Amino acid sequence: MKKWITSNYHYMVPECDTKELLQADFSPYMADVKRGIAALGKECATPVVVGPVTIAYLTQFESFSKGYHNEQRKNLLAKLLPLYQQLLKDVAATGVTEIQVHEAALVFEDADILPLFQTTYPAILPTQGPAINIVSFMEDVGQSHYEWLTSVKEFDVISMDFTRGDSLSLIKANGFPKDKTLGCGVVDARSVWSIDPTKVKPILDAVLPIAGGNLRIQPSASLQFTPWDLSCEKEILAHPAGAVLAFATQKLKEVSVVAKACSNPDVLDSYSTAWTKYRAVASAPNSAVGQRIKSLASKDFERSEKFEARRPKQLKGVPLLPTTTIGSFPQTKEVRSLRTQKKKGLLSQKEYEAAIDQQIALAIGIQTGLGLDIRIFLFNKFSGMLFTTNGWVQSFGSRCVRPPIFWADIHRPTAMTVREFKVAQDLTDKPVKGMLTGPVTILNWSFPRQDISRKEQAYQIGLAIQDEIADLEAAGCQVIQVDEPALREAMPLREQKKQEYLDWAVDSFRLATAKAKSETQIHTHMCYCEFQDCMEAIDKLDTDCNSIENARNDNRTLMAFKDIGYTKDLGPGTYDIHSPVVPPIDFIVGKLNSFLECMEPESLVVNPDCGLKTRTWPETIGALQNMVEATKKVRKERHIG
Repeated sequence: MKKWITSNYHYMVPECDTKELLQADFSPYMADVKRGIAALGKECATPVVVGPVTIAYLTQFESFSKGYHNEQRKNLLAKLLPLYQQLLKDVAATGVTEIQVHEAALVFEDADILPLFQTTYPAILPTQGPAINIVSFMEDVGQSHYEWLTSVKEFDVISMDFTRGDSLSLIKANGFPKDKTLGCGVVDARSVWSIDPTKVKPILDAVLPIAGGNLRIQPSASLQFTPWDLSCEKEILAHPAGAVLAFATQKLKEVSVVAKACSNPDVLDSYSTAWTKYRAVASAPNSAVGQRIKSLASKDFERSEKFEARRPKQLKGVPLLPTTTIGSFPQTKEVRSLRTQKKKGLLSQKEYEAAIDQQIALAIGIQTGLGLDIRIFLFNKFSGMLFTTNGWVQSFGSRCVRPPIFWADIHRPTAMTVREFKVAQDLTDKPVKGMLTGPVTILNWSFPRQDISRKEQAYQIGLAIQDEIADLEAAGCQVIQVDEPALREAMPLREQKKQEYLDWAVDSFRLATAKAKSETQIHTHMCYCEFQDCMEAIDKLDTDCNSIENARNDNRTLMAFKDIGYTKDLGPGTYDIHSPVVPPIDFIVGKLNSFLECMEPESLVVNPDCGLKTRTWPETIGALQNMVEATKKVRKERHIG
């Protein structure tokens, strides 16, 4: 799985053996189209198709060399085109009035993509029938793609994102064809904040004279990235931020409001009033947080000693090839039940903590029985955030998350994980790993504020984590993991924006970890992305150990670290946690031996490739038991420490 464009939504990466005959069964999709028509009518039911160029561009092939990979894309696309021709012909035959073709690849900055689009369109489009709406999102399409899009006469509607990227500049510089409709994605589909007239009005003022009557107001992307309905959130509606929040249901209403504002701007007045009231509250900063950020100096982003000096001081007594896990353990029905009971007031705080301590004891006991060298537990709490009751957002398949909402300065009023760490550490003489989430990941997996920069919010989180690390150290914690899987995920698509982002993203992590003692080993974890285009930034994090998702990519990520001369410890994933299959001992032995072909035993940490939340306890125990046994076997065969 990887993250979809720049979102936190996971998608299964298509894999292709170019020697196989490509076949398609669109009958389930066509059944859905007919069901939609029956419910909404042909005029309102709008089928959505993911475009073939996006499928071909995101597909994983056997070879990953750039030139050969592009040829494989062309070969796959050639096989996809007749299938798409038939699909679109069948959809058109249902009598719908419009088909949306979503080509996410339009926003990628790659010169090899445009020829793929030129090969595909208009070749696959029906010669008559419904209007064709070509859709992009999460960034502007860039100059070359814009010129091409506006030149294809078969495209009736061009839908663009006006909340991210700079689609407005493209429209201003190039104009817009009078024979097409502009789908103006001005209602932010990736945010829970309501329309802000100070941002919406300038866009309308600019596009109305250009597009004229051929303007369609719409969300900037699919509304799957926001919760369903704010009306379910009674506590949040009573909060000072409640009046300027909007979930998917409210955003549909906002589409209508913005459309009316094209001829009557006064309909936005109530939104202006709500934002003015909110800003008066949110802009009154936490003085301590603001002062700390203002007083930051370069020394606040540097560990007191270089890695080479601090590494010998860390985890003395832990064997070479230490075994550990990445983070979470199975989220059982018992754990979920405890949270539900606490939420409903059926358990007091004291009763809840006692029950959670039993779960911590279970996890530590299992790790002790397995013989893991470094053990873990998990917890997290922050202030300045709102937490919904029913604000679920799809993460993958039927799995959903409830992202927090930043509404004010982020700070840590009390220790977040120290009590639980002490409980866990008292149960074992092995080091227990403190588990925290990094600032960029917290930021990207939440709904951040709109009134201050993402950089400032990341720094606020970094300072809160810094305080937590200090408290964990004071409690005796020797190894602390600060996960940062979203570092690559949040990276801008445009080359000119990447370095600025990477600079503050790296600095926010370093701010969080810089005050850690040399004796404290700082870990991080990264997953769900290709990291090859930000390896130097990862190195600059100056973490003591990086545990990386690696089990399913033939050590490509590991080799990328080697290619930049990475000298710190690494924990390449030994097996795929997304599979319920328990990996055999010999399989993991083979993985470890392949790792040791390109790195020293002193630098290798043994772990799965991600957290174990989605696995059952029997699967988890079986896999970790084999991982520990494989490690013992490799130590013995290679005469390692």
